[in-house]
Amino acid sequence: MTQYINPGDGLYPTFGMNPGVATRDFVFAGGMALDLTTLTRKAEADTIADETRIALEEIEAILAEAGCTLKDVVKSTCYLTDDSYRQEFWTAYKEKFGEGPYPARTTVAVGIAGDCRVEIDVIARRPAA
Repeated sequence: MTQYINPGDGLYPTFGMNPGVATRDFVFAGGMALDLTTLTRKAEADTIADETRIALEEIEAILAEAGCTLKDVVKSTCYLTDDSYRQEFWTAYKEKFGEGPYPARTTVAVGIAGDCRVEIDVIARRPAA
């Protein structure tokens, strides 16, 4: 059974997507500091660290609806618009994940919609029922 997850009934379906999908074994979730009304970066995402935390908080909400936490994440793909953000991103990412263990991670520099500078997607393993 597939579960489509959209915490807070966000506007994601308007754009033909959901921020999260859960299957029996896995959860696929994405997060970014995008205001879905204005399609621009959220005002509270002043720094790369803030933007990283917001993206991971969105992911945490999706994971929670599927019965998971960040500790269940096995893989993350992280996108930055500029490689110079990497150190600040890494620090905020590590703070949010805590002491580890950490998931496998790929971090790349790319273009991101809505003047956002950070976007993250994860795959989490659902705990055995």
